[in-house]
Amino acid sequence: MRASTQVSAAISGVVTDESAAVVPGATVSARNLETEAQRTASTDAGGHYRFTELPVGEYEFGVKRAGFQRAVRAGIHLAVGQEATVDFTLKVGEVQQEITVTEGAPAVSATTEEMAGIVAEQQIKSLPLNGRSYDELMTLNPGIVNFTSQKTGGVGISNSTVGNMFSVSGKRPQQNLFLLNGIEYTGAAENNMQTGGTSQLLLGIDAVREFNVMLDT
Repeated sequence: MRASTQVSAAISGVVTDESAAVVPGATVSARNLETEAQRTASTDAGGHYRFTELPVGEYEFGVKRAGFQRAVRAGIHLAVGQEATVDFTLKVGEVQQEITVTEGAPAVSATTEEMAGIVAEQQIKSLPLNGRSYDELMTLNPGIVNFTSQKTGGVGISNSTVGNMFSVSGKRPQQNLFLLNGIEYTGAAENNMQTGGTSQLLLGIDAVREFNVMLDT
C-alpha cells in the first residue's frame, strides 16, 4: 500500500474537428481557477496533448487553432494522483468565436492493477478526527484497518513507531509506503512506518488538502 500525499495530477486527450480528423498544432491552455496559474501545450501529429504535474484544483482548459472556433472546458476538478482524459472537438469558424462546456473530467486509472481511494478536501475538513490526524480517514477505504491498538514493545523495535499503524488487505503495517510530495516519509524507528511528529501524529488536517491510497498488486 502507498499512502500518497502528492500534490499533482495529469490530464491528456485528443483534439479533433467535426469530421473526426485529428487537429495537429493546436494550442491547449490549462488555467488553474484558484491561483490563475497557466500552462500551455501543443497537439502532436496525432492530435494528442498532455499536461503532467498539475497542482490539484479547479481548472479551465481551452483549445485554439487558426480557422476554428476556440473550445473551452470549464468546471474540471483534478484530484491528487488523478489521470484525467478530456477530448476536444473544434468547429470551423473565426478564432474570436468561443464554445464553452462546463463539466467534470473523468478519472482514468494509470494501470489496471491499481486501486485508488481518494479522500477529498470536504471529508478531511468535515469529519471528526481524534487529534486532527488525517491518516485516520484511510479507513474510509475498504480493506484498511487501524492497527494502532495492536502495537507492542518499546522504542527501537519492530512496531515502536509513534504514529498510527494501518493494515491494508491483511498485510503487515510494515509493508506500507508513505509519500509526501513524492518523497518517502517514514519514521526513524522502522522502515515504511509513518512518522509521528512532535504531536505523535502524522500531520494536522490544516497541512493536507486531500490524499490518495493506492494498493499495488
